[in-house]
Amino acid sequence: MDKKIDKIRRQVQNKRKKREWIRERDRSASYEFYPHHSDAPYHEPEFYKWKDQEKTMEQPDKRSGTWVMQSLFAAILFLLIGILFQTSHPAFEGARQFIVTSFEEEFPFAAATAWYEERFGSPLAFLPFESDLNQPVSQQPDGTAGQYAVPVSGTTVAESFSENGKGIVLETGENETIEAVKGGLVIHTGPHEEWDLAVAVQHYEGGEAWYGLMETVEVKLYDHVSAGTVLGTVDTQEGGGRFSLAIKENNQYIDPMDVIAVD
Repeated sequence: MDKKIDKIRRQVQNKRKKREWIRERDRSASYEFYPHHSDAPYHEPEFYKWKDQEKTMEQPDKRSGTWVMQSLFAAILFLLIGILFQTSHPAFEGARQFIVTSFEEEFPFAAATAWYEERFGSPLAFLPFESDLNQPVSQQPDGTAGQYAVPVSGTTVAESFSENGKGIVLETGENETIEAVKGGLVIHTGPHEEWDLAVAVQHYEGGEAWYGLMETVEVKLYDHVSAGTVLGTVDTQEGGGRFSLAIKENNQYIDPMDVIAVD
């Protein structure tokens, strides 16, 4: 009787172990099946991790696509502008003039630089440049707004504004220095098609001054200058000197004699 009871117990235990083994097998099998993310249940941690990885992978693709579209748009725009200027049809004349005017008008670098440095200081202050570059624009001496200083003392007018069309030509003594008539930013130093060796200063208040027919240049491109700063020397010849001066306001040349008291 006892043997029969023991046999029954062993059978029950074996069945229980078998059921547990089957349950563990099914659980392991179902877990191994879920790594296919499309079939994974929403509550599985791998599912959320997979979704996060999917979002992370999508972002570079979007940025790459945006860059490609921008490059394509720029190339198409460049091509259209080229075709526009190669076509002589009168219907496109207005568009051509608009593009030409946009590129010919200079950006007001001097005014923008003055505004930036007055609020944030010089962006080049940490570089070992000259002290005049490190000095804030607001501290640089300048004349009263709307007034121009005399560039060279003891001059006579050799060519008037009506004769020249853009500026005047002044006669001076030998080796005279040319001084800036107003503070601003140097936007040109070097040869010029009309005024030989020339310096151009874009004023902080707007407008420009062009100094031409120079013998030497004492400033560099993008230097800050104030009224009275020496820009260079006059062109010396036959016992005397000469230089040209042109002033531009509101994108138009004006007669320097109207704003400067020349002897």
